[in-house]
Amino acid sequence: MSANLTIQDLFKLILFLLGIGVFSYLIIILNKLNKLLGKFKLLAESNYKELDTTIKQLPEISENINEITKEAKTTLTELQPEINELISNVNSISGKVGSITNVIDDTTHKVGETVVEVSDSITETANAFKFNAKNINDYLIIIKEVFDMIRSAIHSI
Repeated sequence: MSANLTIQDLFKLILFLLGIGVFSYLIIILNKLNKLLGKFKLLAESNYKELDTTIKQLPEISENINEITKEAKTTLTELQPEINELISNVNSISGKVGSITNVIDDTTHKVGETVVEVSDSITETANAFKFNAKNINDYLIIIKEVFDMIRSAIHSI
């Protein structure tokens, strides 16, 4: 038994198999969608009272939101000049703090320079006393030697 298969028959077979695959995939998708809708239905039924209450309160919630928005807009409009003044005051205070910081920095620098000068002066004074004390000691030794020489000269006469 022999059967001839034409290209047209081959394409029909391929299209038929593709159709079966797409149809199977569509059935799987519809099955999952049906399960999802079943879960949604269960959720809606178990929360029916809450959903009904929420839906009934939506107009009141919407009115409250509108009132809050109007109050916020009014409050912001009323506070705008005060906010601008507050920002201006903060900028002014920042400038004054910067000025005070500069004055403190300059004063600290001057105090540091004064401390350095005073310490240098004290060091110079201490060195001068030290050298003068050595000189006085040397003078006293010389004077003592002179008196010793005079005494020995007087004794030898």
